Amino acid sequence: MIGIAPEFEGLAEQYTAQNALSWRLDPIAATEIEMRLASYGLDQHSINAEAYVQASEALTLFEDLLRAAQLRRIALLKEIANRRLTGASRIR
Repeated sequence: MIGIAPEFEGLAEQYTAQNALSWRLDPIAATEIEMRLASYGLDQHSINAEAYVQASEALTLFEDLLRAAQLRRIALLKEIANRRLTGASRIR
């Protein structure tokens, strides 16, 4: 988590998850959380945008890994096909 000392990251994540659950399930807590966020100039739209940005970075990395795996698979299939062709020509 950005701005959190490494030794407190676990605790910060725990509180963040707890607050997110309260925000979703407890209307009183949701009102309080939204008031705090508004005092910093944040609303649900800005939070959703930030979540999208952070998720898109991870998704881009995942897509790159998938693309690299696909390219390796294609190269391997081409190599198998080439070996089959050279093996078949040796038999003739």
